[in-house]
Amino acid sequence: MPFYGDYHTHSRYSDGRQDILDIVQAAEHKGLHEVAITEHGPLAAVIGVKNTDIYQDIHEQIDAINRSEVYAVQILLGAEANIRGLDGSIDLPEESIRNFDLLIAGLHPFTWPSSASDIGRLWIQNYLRYLGRSQREKAINANTKATVECLYTNQEVDILSHPGLFYEVDVEEVARACVKNNVLFEINCGHEHPDISDIMKADQVGVEFIVNSDAHFPESVGNLNYGLEIMNKCKISLDRINNWLE
Repeated sequence: MPFYGDYHTHSRYSDGRQDILDIVQAAEHKGLHEVAITEHGPLAAVIGVKNTDIYQDIHEQIDAINRSEVYAVQILLGAEANIRGLDGSIDLPEESIRNFDLLIAGLHPFTWPSSASDIGRLWIQNYLRYLGRSQREKAINANTKATVECLYTNQEVDILSHPGLFYEVDVEEVARACVKNNVLFEINCGHEHPDISDIMKADQVGVEFIVNSDAHFPESVGNLNYGLEIMNKCKISLDRINNWLE
């Protein structure tokens, strides 16, 4: 395994189909040194945790497994926050974030908006993007603004998840925001996203990358082959891959 860790996984506490112990065992089987449990924030319909108290339960389970020293892999507590609007707000409070080892953020469908105006300016606009070039450009502008604002206003964010996956963004502008705010640009192997052209754009801007599985099933934990393939095709310098095993 040429990667040190996998820092984006989901269990049954959000929309995964695996228990925390399943993730840990799969990570060890793949030869990883670290794995992060990163459940979705609570304000994305269907996929989010029921409430933020869940993270304390997860924290206790992680601590117990780490203390047991049964597994060589180190387990980290994180979350994948949902970006809620054009102001860049996310659906996790500071009191939850301060207990995390890392924080991911990304745009996801069916997220409860931060304001009434965002219902139309962001979420509805993304459904209108199929009606023509003008509507698509408006959606891209809104998605880009929400993402960039998130990175500037939430300094705790460590990783931007699957940039442009559900809602298209201006990759170069988002990449510049990642560079300026020391946020890792994710190569997401579960969704095989971004595609090679967008990764090349981000690479030219100078981002630091991280390759994650976004695993929802045990067999997907540590499956980082897409990232390895993209790295080779784009000839990305290994020192720009944050979780490359040196």
